[in-house]
Amino acid sequence: MLQKPDSRFLSITAHDLRGAVGVLDGATKELTRELSKDNADATKLTQMVARSTQRLLLLGDRLSVLAKLMDAPELDLSEPADLTTLLKDAANRAFTAHARRNLRLRVEGPPASAAMHSQALTGAVSELTALFCSFSQAELSITITAAAHGWRITFQSDNPSESVQRALRDRSAATQANASITFAETVMARHHGSLEFSENDGSNAAVSLLIPASAA
Repeated sequence: MLQKPDSRFLSITAHDLRGAVGVLDGATKELTRELSKDNADATKLTQMVARSTQRLLLLGDRLSVLAKLMDAPELDLSEPADLTTLLKDAANRAFTAHARRNLRLRVEGPPASAAMHSQALTGAVSELTALFCSFSQAELSITITAAAHGWRITFQSDNPSESVQRALRDRSAATQANASITFAETVMARHHGSLEFSENDGSNAAVSLLIPASAA
């Protein structure tokens, strides 16, 4: 009898995906170094390959976090770690892989620390950064502000379209937006935090992650 795949299958798939794509990433970087600076067409192609490679690596990371969430009802939250650095690193990596040309990323906030599972929280930040890249017109802003007992991380697009608000809030649709929101919400629940929808600066779409400063 066939058995239903479990988290080990996701972990193995993620490992194999990252291994194969890691070789591709190394080859692309070497090719980029060998290309002439004056060869604009070749440079554009290698940049396209590099972005696609990063997207595949992010997919491998997503599978690893999903396996972790399936395996453990509780995440092993570390002692308070550098939340600001994690946010900037994860957001910049996802932005590089998913942003359209001429879209800007702004990440701001004070030094902050929180008890976290770094891999899972990085996954949630990456998912929301990629999602908001698709919604934003000229600028995607991500900010950290103090909240009761912890920190609020807010992702905000500059797009006031009602269709964006509907896409974010429709939890019944089988869409990338719903999948990303559910993923991030699950990660936050395992951190004893939450995900909230909010409207800042008029009706521009915004989602906030609320994370406690210390483990509950």
